[in-house]
Amino acid sequence: MSEAGDMGLVVVGAAGRMGQTLIRAIHTMPGARVAAAIERPDSPHLGKDAGELAGIGIINVPIVDDPLPAFAKADGVLDFTAPAASVEFAGYAAQARIVHVIGTTGCSADDNARIAAAARHATIVK
Repeated sequence: MSEAGDMGLVVVGAAGRMGQTLIRAIHTMPGARVAAAIERPDSPHLGKDAGELAGIGIINVPIVDDPLPAFAKADGVLDFTAPAASVEFAGYAAQARIVHVIGTTGCSADDNARIAAAARHATIVK
């Protein structure tokens, strides 16, 4: 939690439709703030302000491609990406010992097993 007591949330897939929707929702939610916005390394949106991209104005949260440092400083992760990315993010959430909410669909049995393994070290809601 930040000094102000707000829950810091990381949005992965921040430039996507759901990512932008989550950024807008968090911005209006009392007690919560966008702590970080993550995109894949080849995204043309890297370095842009997450709030500006989501249409709410500048929130001073640049879109970055390195999730682990962001996860280490956050309280939770919101993930509506792709199965392979969700598996990777589950591992990072486990390392950071934070909550990971997964809205990704289409996970295989192997993906689900890997997410379940990560859930031994983090609270994962899928």
